[in-house]
Amino acid sequence: MLTHDALKRDTARRVEKLQAMMKEQDLDVLIITGQAMPGGMGGIRYITNAHLWGGVAYAILGADDPHPWLHVWSSYQAVWSRNETSTLPERVFTPEGDIVVATCDKAKDYATGSKRIGMVNMSKLMGLGTYQAFVKQLEGYEMVEVTDAFNVIRQIKSPFELEAIQQNGAILDSAMDIFKDVAGVGVRYWDVCAAVEGYIKSFGAFWGRTKLSTDGTPYTVPTPKDQRMKQEDIINFEIVYESPYGYWLEMTTVFSFDPLPDDVQALLDGYLAAVEASSAAAKAGNTFHDISEANDKTLRDLGFPVDGKHTPDCHSTGLDGSDGPSSPAAPGFVLKPNMVLSFHPGTVLENDRGFLISDNFLITPGGAVRLSPHHADRYYLQLDA
Repeated sequence: MLTHDALKRDTARRVEKLQAMMKEQDLDVLIITGQAMPGGMGGIRYITNAHLWGGVAYAILGADDPHPWLHVWSSYQAVWSRNETSTLPERVFTPEGDIVVATCDKAKDYATGSKRIGMVNMSKLMGLGTYQAFVKQLEGYEMVEVTDAFNVIRQIKSPFELEAIQQNGAILDSAMDIFKDVAGVGVRYWDVCAAVEGYIKSFGAFWGRTKLSTDGTPYTVPTPKDQRMKQEDIINFEIVYESPYGYWLEMTTVFSFDPLPDDVQALLDGYLAAVEASSAAAKAGNTFHDISEANDKTLRDLGFPVDGKHTPDCHSTGLDGSDGPSSPAAPGFVLKPNMVLSFHPGTVLENDRGFLISDNFLITPGGAVRLSPHHADRYYLQLDA
């Protein structure tokens, strides 16, 4: 059940899992770096439900303290985060003076044993100057980069998280109907996309983007603000948005006013067949390489001239758009039950032809299970002129 009390219970279980990892690695305390941007907040949100719109924040978790601290750069953002936090509200604030100094001082309160301090997102999000400031303040302590160990834990989704992801799957799927309702020949794409985003935000989402391709390539981007819909357009439309609880999903639909030409329909059917084949291969124990190969082989066997990749075939997703490796970066990555993948065959054909076909799947021992109502008949919708 998606309630704030259920979120607090779930984050308490996440804290317990992280603290077990900390004890295994002999860490006294964990410092998690967060940045106010998509892809930069998931770590701190995982144990505090913090949300930012600008600047930096640090979560501090002691090895035996069930309640994390959150130091936020902006006092306004601290108020916002307190309103939504899953930790103790009084532990969410903007420190007086330098935030790095305050964060290190709080970490030292816990680092009285091994003096080993786990650092999450230090290499990913921390600038050189900030890193040097941490090194100076933590002289005599050992800073240990544990982002990978942290991500291994959060890649396995809880029942609460899976429900939140399914909630967003339903929202994004229904948002495709908003696109269909607002679209029309001569209508600005910007206005159609704004209507879609307004609908998604009405459920409580904050970050996200909509983008599209009309040139037969899979490269979806925001349109020029004055670009208007034409009768002959074939529109590969993509939504990338967080859920009301912060879980990131990607979803696409192809739209057109006229029926698809036979060659375009065959190409779309080919990509949908690739999704079917690769989702069957996306079972626990298999690898990202198995998924990539299934996509390429399906299109190649159908006679399409495969010419490489335009995007990862898949990547783990959650409170960040990617909370782990992607298929090109780690082809040997072994899939585990209850991981969630952002799934989009990255195969591109000669002359950059192709479709971006995106949705989100749960890994099970028997293959990947779609986490939305966005089934095959929702990947193409014909528009009214």
